[in-house]
This record gives sequence, structure tokens and C-alpha cells, in this order.
Amino acid sequence: MALDWVQVETRLPSSLAVSALSALLAMTPREAVGLLVELQIWGVRELPAGRFQPLPTSAGRPADASADRAVWVRALERAVYWTGAPGAAWEALMRAGVLVDEGDTVRLALADRYVQALEKRAREAERKRLARSRAKGMPSGGRPADVRPQKRREEIREESFPAAAGGEGASRGCPVAVPPPPPVDASEDGPPTQRALPGTHLVPARPPREEAPRATHEGPGAPEGAPDAVPAPAGALGAQGLFQAFQDERQAALPGLPREPKPKGWEAWYRAAVEELGDEAPLREALPSYMADEWARGLKPPCPASAFISPKVWPRHVPTPAEAPSVILPPPAAVDTSTEWGRAWQACLDELATAGRSYALKWLPLSTPVGFADGELLVECPDGYFRDWVSEHYGDMVAGVARTVGLEGVRWVVAGHTLASSA
Repeated sequence: MALDWVQVETRLPSSLAVSALSALLAMTPREAVGLLVELQIWGVRELPAGRFQPLPTSAGRPADASADRAVWVRALERAVYWTGAPGAAWEALMRAGVLVDEGDTVRLALADRYVQALEKRAREAERKRLARSRAKGMPSGGRPADVRPQKRREEIREESFPAAAGGEGASRGCPVAVPPPPPVDASEDGPPTQRALPGTHLVPARPPREEAPRATHEGPGAPEGAPDAVPAPAGALGAQGLFQAFQDERQAALPGLPREPKPKGWEAWYRAAVEELGDEAPLREALPSYMADEWARGLKPPCPASAFISPKVWPRHVPTPAEAPSVILPPPAAVDTSTEWGRAWQACLDELATAGRSYALKWLPLSTPVGFADGELLVECPDGYFRDWVSEHYGDMVAGVARTVGLEGVRWVVAGHTLASSA
């Protein structure tokens, strides 16, 4: 039984053995690590017991330990590709503690771990062999086969069916007549008593389950009486209508994709999301943001609805009042297009407007382009909190739009910082 792998400790490159070999054999630490790994690989194959075993001798001749050791030295140095003075690598390994002299044998310290693994394999193989022997009813280790499971089954059968098992008044192997149950008096008060034959179990009777009426809605995108619909708020698309809008947005963002089936939890998610937000409009605005998310586009299939309704996904694309910057900002000023960076920023905003990203245009115009740096457009934000929020929610989307107008990307900075801008 051999291993087809070796396990190298992470501290080996910085171990004392590597330092000792490097000094004794005039090699780099990397060369010393390679020598030890080669030695361990060879030891797995040639030293399964982790020790150099004495060579066999002919009958009547004593073992010659000195001759054996010379063979061991040549074999080891050939295994690690040693080309220096004969015996130098062996002596260095002995001084470094990699080889341990134990009299008639020499132990390879690197082999301790895989020797334990081989012993564990042997014990596990023996345990499985004994288990298979017991399962087949074969004697194992000088003991009779275990017949307790069969005896236990017979005891259970006798307890459950005493008459059939040869109880009093019955003959083994013959059917036993069971008297019919007494008639039930219909005049008795209370429900009738359910009876069972000996050896059987009573199952409580349950009334038939009544089908609860399902809610329906008559909003756009769902037929009247839809079985799994949720009542839609006035003027809203409803759960089914929002799902159809999701599919329309998905096919518009990624043409050629087939429409996907509605996830089972869509109705419950829609109800909880509308209750949390108080309106359906933020959910509709979140759809194009999700389609522009690089993470969503990388899913298989791209942008599935089941991923969108995850509690960790859809809130990222819905800027709720709790997430939006709490500072009161002045209305955005018109972009100054007299500079090259101003025209580049205006082109980015125009691209967003054309793509229907109106939710982003509520915040991005509050920033001001101030220059270029390394091919990126520098956009100044009112403060650090605003910068972090806009970068987290719209950073990837704006960077993608910037690349379409010939820029490397967008870098968000805070007002008041000294910037090196160029025309």
C-alpha cells in the first residue's frame, strides 16, 4: 500500500533543516527545499516504513551494516540528483536531523507523517473487512457470527403477532380466525369508536382539507383570477406586472435571452418589499440598475429574477431614504461645457439619460468634473460621505459609460483637495 501524494509543511522553507543544508552544501534555500521535496517523494515510494531496511543476505552469512549503508548513501544521493562529492549530501542530511541514525537502520524524519497515514489506511481497510465478514454472517477472529439482529426481528414479530407466531390456541403456519368487531350502537352518545385488528395501528381520521381562496388582482400583466397573484396597489403594476417588466428590461439589456419562469417566492417578496418601501416605484427603478450590474451579468443565466429578490441583492439597487445622503444639497447646476472634461461629463450624463437611468441623474449632476488624470475623468463630490455613497451605488455603471465615450474610467474625489488637471 503506497501513497500517491506527499504533504509539505508550510514552515519548511524557513525551517532549521533548510538553513543547515544551505550552509553545509553551499546551495540556496530554494535548492535546499527542492532537495527535501525530492527526498520525500522518493521516500514515499522506496521507504514505506520510513526507514532504510537491511539488505537481504544469503543463508549462513551475517548482515554487513557498513555495506548496506554505502548502498543507502548512493541510492539517496541519486534520488535527489546530488552531483557533488559522494556522501556529502548524506552527511549533511544527518547533521540537519533529516536522517536519524538508529543503529542497524536509519529513519527518514520526513516520512513520519505519511507512515502514520499508511498505518491509518491499513487499520481502516481491516475494519471494513471485518464489517463485511460480519454482514455476511461469517465467523471473524475466532468468534461466531453475530445473530442478534435476526433474533431481534423474531422477537418483534412474536410481540406484534402472537397468534401467528404460535401463541396459545394457534398452530404455527396456519391462518387464525379473527372474530368480527362488535356492532356499534348508533344510539350511543358521542362519536363512534374506531377499532383495529390485532397487530395493526390506528391512524387518526382527518377531515378533508379545505382549499383556501387565493388572492387575485386585475392589474396589467396578469390575467383576471391568476392563482398566485397579490393584490396590487392603485396605479401599480403588481407582482405579475413587475415580473413582466423585469423580463422586458432583461431582454432589452441583453437581446436574445429567452424569458425566464417566475420564481416561486416572487409574490411573497413583492408583498414584503412594497410594505417596506411604501411604494412600487423604487422597485421599478431598481430593475435597470440591476441589469447594469457586472455581477448580475456574470450569473448563469445572466440577470435571473431569483437572484434579484435575494435580501442581499435588491436593496443595493433601491436607494431608500435611509441609504441616501442625509445632507440637504442645493439643486444641481448646469454642467460647464467650456472645458474638455466638462464636455466629457455631459456626454456621460447624456448616455445615462438615453439608457433610461433617470434614478442616477438625481444625484450625479450634484458632482462637478474638474479634470483628467491618467485617462480618467476626475469628478468632485461635495463631501466624503457623498463620494462613498455615489461610488458604491453608481461607480461601476458610470465607469462603463465613461469607457463608451473614450475615457479610461471615472475617479471620485472630495471638494477642496488639490488636483492636477490638464486640458
